[in-house]
Amino acid sequence: MNIIEIFSFSFEALKERYVRATLTTLMVIMGASLIVALNGAGNGFKNFVDNQFSNLGANILIVSPKGDIDINEALADDLSEIEGVEDVILSVQQTASITSKGETQTSIVMGMDQNKLPLIFPTISFQSGTFVSETDNVGIILGNEISRSPSGDETSVTVGQTVKVSYTRYMNQQPVVFERTFIVRGVLNYVGSGVIPIDQMAFISTSAAKRFFDRKNYDGLYVITKDPNLNDEVMRRMRHIYGNELTIISPQVVSNVIYKISGGIALFIRIVAMVSLLVASVGIITMLHTSVMERIREIGLLKALGFTNRLVLAVFLCEALIIGIVGGGVGAVFGMALSYGMSWMLSKGISVELSSNGGGSLSIEIIPSFDVWNIVSTWILCIVLSVISGFYPSWRASCLNPVETLRRE
Repeated sequence: MNIIEIFSFSFEALKERYVRATLTTLMVIMGASLIVALNGAGNGFKNFVDNQFSNLGANILIVSPKGDIDINEALADDLSEIEGVEDVILSVQQTASITSKGETQTSIVMGMDQNKLPLIFPTISFQSGTFVSETDNVGIILGNEISRSPSGDETSVTVGQTVKVSYTRYMNQQPVVFERTFIVRGVLNYVGSGVIPIDQMAFISTSAAKRFFDRKNYDGLYVITKDPNLNDEVMRRMRHIYGNELTIISPQVVSNVIYKISGGIALFIRIVAMVSLLVASVGIITMLHTSVMERIREIGLLKALGFTNRLVLAVFLCEALIIGIVGGGVGAVFGMALSYGMSWMLSKGISVELSSNGGGSLSIEIIPSFDVWNIVSTWILCIVLSVISGFYPSWRASCLNPVETLRRE
């Protein structure tokens, strides 16, 4: 009896007990699908976090005031003296409305030395135009999405065109609207969503921002370290000098914390998935044991016809093997579909507000990513667990005495 005949014989035996076999296979499918879905979602989440922080340089610290300290040139000079600091970039920002050709969009307008923008955003590039110099008080560069019409994909703003920037500030508890016209000096290429939404931002010179937004000091600054490995040491020195007066954020540290949290959650859910596979293993043991009890006379007849103990063992092990192959394969496919379904639900239901003043929102869009080896290893795991689970009932069937089995009523 060759291997094909053994598989055929075992498959027919499962078809005769299709309800029990189907329910047992479903247990394997659920365990395999959970593992594959979690692997895909976990890889997708890691890629999502990487994309959010990829627009920022790895050697950046974002600093904002926390206490009574002022963010000014004197503070920037002091920070630049700290060992390991390469540069310090001051910035002013304001949520404002940008109007062009009668269409208005909400944006975050940032004033800073634009020659240093590539230090903060290494992936930044121009679709047209160039940076605004520090002596230019009327120039502005626009993120890619700000340059487009809200009602379509066509570009509504071009270099040389004027746009009106306006924002509201309360004075004596009364809202006052401030407006100013700027000339577009450049339009940025599309970067993609990130922690700092460059595509929805506009940039002007530092002097223009301080004058237009009526700032005596700055809203924050970026510390550029000489090497990403020096981030922690520079943060430690800054906290030693300024204590809790500054809020210091390292994108690299934030991403590492997110990885650890998501990794812990994923590990917990994988344990649950493994438990479901173990439950499926118990189901396989129960099904094959019941099958052996129901087929004692059949086993005796097979042995009387010349089936050896090894061949009987192989027949019953093949039943467990078929359950593992089918359950693992279908579970892998279902797990990929489940992962995409979870991603779609997350993208529809979750968004993060970037500013309490209407500065837009960041959509959580996690695209599952699957590793072929993870899928194959999950499938192999299902097969191995199924064969191990089916070994004892199969071995017991192979050890039955043919004479005693034929006498069994």
